[in-house]
Amino acid sequence: VICYSPCISQGYPLAEAITHCKEAVDSGYWPLYRYNPLLRESGNNPFQLDSKKVGGDLFKFLAHENRFAAVMRRNPDVAKDLDDRLQQQITERSKHLNILTRDQLDSEFPA
Repeated sequence: VICYSPCISQGYPLAEAITHCKEAVDSGYWPLYRYNPLLRESGNNPFQLDSKKVGGDLFKFLAHENRFAAVMRRNPDVAKDLDDRLQQQITERSKHLNILTRDQLDSEFPA
C-alpha cells in the first residue's frame, strides 16, 4: 500500500486528516490509483486511476502545511516559482498516468 499519510507536524488538526488527504488528491499533489496484477489474468488493465482530473488549488493545499508555508512566508517569490514548477510536474505526471489507463493498452494485457 502506497498512501499519503499526514502527520501533526504538518501543522493542521489531525481531526481534519481525511479532508486534507482529499485536498491532496484534488490538487494533484497525490494521485489516487489502484494496481491489481490479478486483473492481467482476465485481460484487463491492472492500473486503475481514480483521480482522473486535477481540479483543486495546489497553492492553497501547500499553504496548509508548515513545511511549505514557511517558504511562502520567508520568500514568496521563491515559493511561487516552486509552486509553478510543481504544477508543471503534476500536469506531466497526470498525463502519463492517464496514458496508463487507456484502452489501447488492452493489447498489453492478453487474457
